Order: sequence, then C-alpha cells, then structure tokens
Amino acid sequence: MLLAVPDIQEIIDTRAILTHFQPQVSLKRKSVIGLEALSRGFDPKSGELIPPTLLFGQARDAATRLALDRVCRTKAVESFAALHRKDRSLMLSMNIDASCINEETRGSNHLLKLVKRCGISPNNIIIEIIESRCEDTDALLEFVRFYRKKNFLIALDDVGAGFSNLDRIPLLKPDVIKLDRSLITDVDKQFHKLEVVRSFVQMSNRIGCLVLAEGVETSDEAMCLLGNGIDVFQGFYFARPAPGLDAVPGMAAKVAALAEKHRDNRTRIIAEEKRLFSKYALLILTMCQALAETPTRGINQTLIRFIDTYPQVECVYVLDMKGRQVSDSLCNPNKLKKAKRFLYEPARMGADHSLKEYFLPIQAGLEKYTTDAYISLASGNLCTTIAHVFYHKGGGRHLILCADMSREKSETCGM
Repeated sequence: MLLAVPDIQEIIDTRAILTHFQPQVSLKRKSVIGLEALSRGFDPKSGELIPPTLLFGQARDAATRLALDRVCRTKAVESFAALHRKDRSLMLSMNIDASCINEETRGSNHLLKLVKRCGISPNNIIIEIIESRCEDTDALLEFVRFYRKKNFLIALDDVGAGFSNLDRIPLLKPDVIKLDRSLITDVDKQFHKLEVVRSFVQMSNRIGCLVLAEGVETSDEAMCLLGNGIDVFQGFYFARPAPGLDAVPGMAAKVAALAEKHRDNRTRIIAEEKRLFSKYALLILTMCQALAETPTRGINQTLIRFIDTYPQVECVYVLDMKGRQVSDSLCNPNKLKKAKRFLYEPARMGADHSLKEYFLPIQAGLEKYTTDAYISLASGNLCTTIAHVFYHKGGGRHLILCADMSREKSETCGM
C-alpha cells in the first residue's frame, strides 16, 4: 500500500520536519566527532513519518526545493544547538541542495544568519555539497568561497557515485571528501574498489583534506578501510540515524572492540609480512647466487629452473644496470591470463625498464627494492616485484634480477 504524502506546501508551512542524526566516528580517537543531519518529513495530522525519497520527490520546482531545503536546514541547526551546548567539539554535517544555489539565492546568507541565531560556531558546521546537483557553477563557487571565509568547512558528498563529477574536487577544494556507499560496499572483497578508495586516500593526503567513508555496514569493511588510511566512518554498522544522541551511547563498546581488533590485526599482518618478505629475501638471494655462477648463455635456462622450483615466482627476468632487459621473461604458464594477451604480455629481451618503479631506486643506489602490490603487465595478476643487484662472474658486471612474486588480493586489504 502506497503512503499518501501530504501536500508538500503544508509540510513546509507547518515545518513538519524531524531531524535525525547519524554519528560520524573516528576509530583512532575512539569517539564520535560529528553528526550528519538527516531530515524526515511527517504528516502534520497523523504524525506518520514520510520517507526522504517521497518527501523530496514532491519538491519538483526550484522555489519549492529551496523552501523545503531551508526548512530542513533550520530544523537541523535548531536541533543541533542543544547538543552543541553540551559538547562544543561536535561537528554538524548537513546537506545543501546545490541546485538551489543560483544568482538569486547566493547572497541571502541564510545559513550564516541561522547558525549565528542558534549560537553555534561556524567552525562546527560542515556544509555537504552533493556532487551531481548543480546548475550554476559560478554561483556555487562564490557560495563556497563566502562560507569558507566565514570558517565553515566544505564537504563533497557522494564522491565515487555513478554520476560523480570529479572535476568538482579541484574547483571546490573540499575540506572533506565523503566516499559514496557504492564504493564502500564489499570493499574488503573487491580489489578494484579498494584500489579506487586508495587513490582517493592518496590524493586527499596530498591536497590536505579528510576522507570519510559513508555507508559502512560491516566490521570487515571498516577494518579494511582503516587498514588503508581511512579513520572516519559513518554507516549502519555503527549506528542508524536517530533523534538527538540516542544512537551514540551504545556505540562505545562497538568502537572499542573494533579498535582493539584493528590493533591485533595490524600486529598480526606486520608479523606475517615480516615472515613473508624474509622468505622472499632468502629466495631472491638464493636465485642471485645461482645466477652469479651461471654462464651468460645459460641464464634463460636457470630462470626456467626457478619457475619450476618456486611456485610463488610468477615471472623472472634480468636487467643490466641501465635498465635494459638482457634475458627473456620466464613466466609460470599457469598464471598467465590467456584471455587478456592483448593487454598483458611479458617484456622481451631488449625491453627498456629504466622508468619502472623497481628500477629507479636501484639506479639511485639501492641494492634491492620491493614494490607495493600492483597488477603486473606481464601476467595481469596481482604481484610484488623484487629487484636485487648481483655480480655476474661470467660477464664480469653487475646485473639486476627482477622477480614478480604472486600476491593474494586479501593480503593487500590491511585486514
């Protein structure tokens, strides 16, 4: 049975809006650092709640959208004011419908006046701009500049969603990037999603903004994200939206348990990686010693023997000290992606590796270097490349053994 939605103008006129808050949690601080205001309409007569999609779906024209947006905004700030008086460190995040920001509305200063009237410091307000909703970019930029000068923080919401406009990041220079739930769901199981998340984290670290993961619904998602540089979370796993701070008290035990689990897991992973790379180091040293005694014409045969002997070795090849490949690339045939041969193919003798990540540190003077996990151009699989200098007695010169070591995708999540 479909819910009969009251007239939208009646909802606006009677301010029939209820504000719920969803906590934003820092696991490293083990505390709630902010609340996102989420508006729910209700029938002025029956009191029955109206789902957000139905509520906002009734605002079909610009004037109605603006009026509804301002009522929601007003109720959110008024509801937060009481919480702010109890805890001055709490942040309030609230959405601004960017389609309402235009030449006619951008000078109203409605939000600034509202915040001042309620006695809240602008430093405690995060304005969330929904990426896909903007019709007047110039007005949006002026809006952001004005409120940033007044010490409000700017967040870009829904980043990574289907119609995400990534060009808004350099335009708005946000203080916070909120990764959309579509990127977060099953991030612990999907390597490509994880790599997209990592790219946002790396970019955000460089441009000086905070990454917040929204839509977190499982502990595994939270653990994976925490292990890959995200510390602030929002989602049903921690708390569902609720009036006031109703959702917050029951979170303390959950946050503490997750922080403890993260500490234990990171300790275990560091120990496992230490064992793994100690094993790799011994294996690489053994191969280098064998190659050092191998005549030049027998290098390829020795590399074949390595592939047959060490199943964790995916591909091996030898470079000279200028980065030029002086052997064939010998690969485990069972690990090559035959269906993607046009994309992934082992490099051939004579190939130039001088710009590769594993060669440049050797050129800079290191004796050995291990890359982070990446998708190999030789096989299309996830691997780690280890480059190690050895002295080839038969040729009377130094050479570099490069070995692509297979990595499981689960090894890279940080769980």
